[in-house]
Amino acid sequence: MRGCHEKRAPEKFTAWLALAGPDWTPSYPFDGPHVRGAVVDALFAAQRGLCVYCGRRLHTDQPGRFHIEHFFPQSRYPHLSVDFANLFLSCGPELEDGMSSETCGHAKADWYDETASIEPDYPACAHRFRFCRTGEVEPEARSDAAAAVMIRILNLSHREFMKDRKDILELIDGETLELSDFFDCASGVAQSYAHVVFRHLGKVIP
Repeated sequence: MRGCHEKRAPEKFTAWLALAGPDWTPSYPFDGPHVRGAVVDALFAAQRGLCVYCGRRLHTDQPGRFHIEHFFPQSRYPHLSVDFANLFLSCGPELEDGMSSETCGHAKADWYDETASIEPDYPACAHRFRFCRTGEVEPEARSDAAAAVMIRILNLSHREFMKDRKDILELIDGETLELSDFFDCASGVAQSYAHVVFRHLGKVIP
């Protein structure tokens, strides 16, 4: 599980919230592309360009390849639908070929369990998972039932994830790739599965 760095609500979003009054209440989806765009840009920066769950690179220029994820589902927590702390970016609901995504926020849907959910705060959440050289992901502690649940709910053991993680770790261990290949300090954007590589090497994404 990738998680999100500390984030701050963009000014356009807070200004939009401030318009609330007797005749209008802010709701999701946002009124106007300028508000949505500001939210997406802020979340993209906080997540270093990666899906909050699987850690693949997000394609925010391609509608359908990403969505704004409500960690606490709107259906059960409508009062948090425009709470910036509850908003993240997840890949899907579509794949590159247009097929429906089987992972991450699309797989999670309206699921939430207060006893088995791990909030996506990086690096704390990432440290609860171990990424094996085989590409598998496991709870760091065998007793961490919540981590096991999140792996299942988000389908983090999906065959494509496992293959990609295995290939990347082999390249890192073989010294074909380095940490600098996974994070660009100038742009603040990471490459897919950067959290796996940094975790493998005992480091934290800046």
